[in-house]
Amino acid sequence: MKIITLILNMFKPRGVFAQGLGASLGQTEIDNTTDANSLVELIIEIAIPFAVTCVVLLIIYAGYILMSSQGNPDKIKEGKEILTNAIIGFVVVALSVGILLLLSDTLNLNIYE
Repeated sequence: MKIITLILNMFKPRGVFAQGLGASLGQTEIDNTTDANSLVELIIEIAIPFAVTCVVLLIIYAGYILMSSQGNPDKIKEGKEILTNAIIGFVVVALSVGILLLLSDTLNLNIYE
């Protein structure tokens, strides 16, 4: 149940914070992630919004193809394949994030506590 609430909390809007260019000029955020905890957090924060955006865009595109098919069986098949692949892809990403959260709890990385 904790995993579900963590995934739902990821969709809440967050504030954007600007950072100075001082001493960290030229360094990327990935260079600063030295421990496993921050690396897993970074992967989760990138994967979920990207996957949701891709799924929404692919569902809209598949719906457009299905609506504009005009009874053409090839277009209907193409639209159904895009829709099926989008849903399968999202399930794979959601399961991988769930596995990451499960591993982090198992290894006591204490992510999102």
